[in-house]
Order: sequence, then structure tokens, then C-alpha cells
Amino acid sequence: MGLDYSYSQPSESDDYGGNDSSHTEDREVEDLIRRDQAELNYNYAATVQYPPQPEVEFGFPQICYCGGRPKLATSRTVNDPGRRYYTCDYVNDGDCHVHKWWDEAVMEEMRARDTHTLQLSEKVDYLTFWNDYDPQLNKFKDLQNEIEQKLVRLEKIVSELAENRTRLTNGFEYFVGGMVIILVLLGLVIIFK
Repeated sequence: MGLDYSYSQPSESDDYGGNDSSHTEDREVEDLIRRDQAELNYNYAATVQYPPQPEVEFGFPQICYCGGRPKLATSRTVNDPGRRYYTCDYVNDGDCHVHKWWDEAVMEEMRARDTHTLQLSEKVDYLTFWNDYDPQLNKFKDLQNEIEQKLVRLEKIVSELAENRTRLTNGFEYFVGGMVIILVLLGLVIIFK
């Protein structure tokens, strides 16, 4: 996070200043710098990390990481002049706050609405199919009833025809039986004559 203040020490030869009293002062300064660096590392290592909020991650942000209400602001940077973005009233307090471009949020919302509209359209089609299916189902039930009634009438007609055939068959059998008896009697009369 911070700057590293370590560097190599010059030799203590006479060419580089030798042993003088400024050397001990340098060590004291370096020691103070190391303590300050350790303290900074300790303080900044314990910063609070806010978990990402689903409301901020997708679409229009509804709440900031800090719990505040996001506001719409305009960028004044060289790279994005006039570009609108969501931010927080407390953005300058050093904590983690929302920052999201307005146009990206709009596109995410539009994609979500398209998906939702497609799902609703599929549900409407499904329900329309079942509403259309019910009258057709009723038509099929009516046809089934008509066919069952026709089948009952047909069975009745077939049974009547079977009875008539039985009468005819019985009558024909009596006729044939009577003819056989008559022929036998004629044959006996002819033989005994």
C-alpha cells in the first residue's frame, strides 16, 4: 500500500563521508519511517470491506454500500465529460460507495425487462393454448357422446337383425324339415305301392 523506504546503506569508508554523527541521525530517521510504515500497514490492513450488494450490481442502484440512497451526478472528467452516473452523498468520507454509469444501468434494466417480457409472453401463449384447448376438448366430448349414442343404436339394430335372422333361420329349418318328411312319406308310398 505504502511506499517502501528501504535502500542500501553506503559504505563507511572515508570516500563516502566516513564515520560522522549524521549517520546516527539517519538511522533514527529511517527507524521512524519504518515505524510509520508499519503503523500505516496495520491501520489500512483492517479497513472494512463491504460485501457487494445485489441492488448495486445489477440495473439501477437502489441502495449504496454504506446504506445511503444513490444520487445521479454528471461526470466532469476529460475521458467522460457529461456522462451521467450514480454515486452517493457521502462519497468523500473514504468508505466504499456506489459508482455506476447510468447508461450501463439502463441497458441492464432493458435486458432484464426484455427477458421478463419474453417469459410473460410465453405464459400468455401457454394460457391461450389451454383456453383454446378447452372448447376443443368440449367438442371432442360432444362428438364422443354422439358416437356412443350412434353405437348404442347400431347395437340395437344389429340385435334386431339377429332376431329376424333367427326367425328366418328357424322358419327355413322348419320348411326344410317339413320337406324332408314329405319326401320320406312320398318315398314310402311309392315303395309300398
